[in-house]
Amino acid sequence: MAPLIDTFDQQLTSVYESALASGELIFTASENHKSKETEYDIECDICYAPSLAKKPLGILPKVEEDQTTSSDRPSTPVVKAVEKTNPFLPHSPALYVTDAGEEHKIILNKFCIVPRHFLVVTKEFQPQTGPLTPNDLMAVWSTLKAVKNSRDAVAFYNCGSRSGASQPHKHMQVIPLESPSPISELVREVSKRRPGKKENKPGDLFSVPFHCINHVILLPDPAASNKDEEDILIEAYITLVDAMMISIREYAEQEELTDAERMLCSTAMSSFAYNWILTKEFMMIVPRKQEGLGPISINSLGFAGMVLTKTTEELEMVQKTGVMDLVSKTGFVFHQERTPEQEQKNREMQQVLETQMGSALSSL
Repeated sequence: MAPLIDTFDQQLTSVYESALASGELIFTASENHKSKETEYDIECDICYAPSLAKKPLGILPKVEEDQTTSSDRPSTPVVKAVEKTNPFLPHSPALYVTDAGEEHKIILNKFCIVPRHFLVVTKEFQPQTGPLTPNDLMAVWSTLKAVKNSRDAVAFYNCGSRSGASQPHKHMQVIPLESPSPISELVREVSKRRPGKKENKPGDLFSVPFHCINHVILLPDPAASNKDEEDILIEAYITLVDAMMISIREYAEQEELTDAERMLCSTAMSSFAYNWILTKEFMMIVPRKQEGLGPISINSLGFAGMVLTKTTEELEMVQKTGVMDLVSKTGFVFHQERTPEQEQKNREMQQVLETQMGSALSSL
């Protein structure tokens, strides 16, 4: 796809300010509480925004007057059906920024707590349960590169019913940030060379210290790897999905699992639910076991180290538990640490899958 215009960042800001002034976009200021976590002292973000508790869910009752009532009393509103509204078809013209290729459009998030938070949406309806396509990857990648006036930007995709997705229409999201995201800081720290540990290099697959299954891959520089951006993104995505499938199979082999957990593994293999994160430096995937914990819904941003709370009870719960511990409970957590033999088996399976990747790439 053609790259976004150089003035995209300026256009994004202009549309954001106009939509905010007109009331078409609702920005909610939030209190940001820091939670220092992991051995690397990463500062996770706990946002407290009570106003968002009133955010519409996109499901509106269809109300019609009861025509059978007598003339001596007012007609009684009757809820005849429940209709789901799609905010992307059609989208609000005031929130539209630009197109991102032939298949995607960029619109602002109507309810945001981060300025200039925008969505990369398929122009035609596609389900939020589907895998990312090469065009999806390139559309969101082009927006990441086009965001200029921010210190960091995080793209993410909530796939499936347990991922924290709020709309069934396929959309990726991007948040420009004024400081490095917690997950970006964590990946950089984990990737550093340390005594007894080698440095992670582009193309390496590894995990970061959430307690649940997660996989991260560093993205190589196209100029240094002799690969174009599309091939790099597709290869990284397929590698992560393969690693996720292997890990869920290993999880399902645990003797300690209950029947309900085994059933969930079976469901997870046939109906994926995962969070996906992309920055200019890395790509990450986290399979999901459940949508939230108590009253708190978790999406991809939870695994970026950022959790949204809407009540004081939720805020206190996250502060007490910790961001990373809390979000890990919504993923697949092994009952016991994997043995070196299991890790070796995992590496061997991954190598087999990687040898098959050439044919997979050629079929896309």
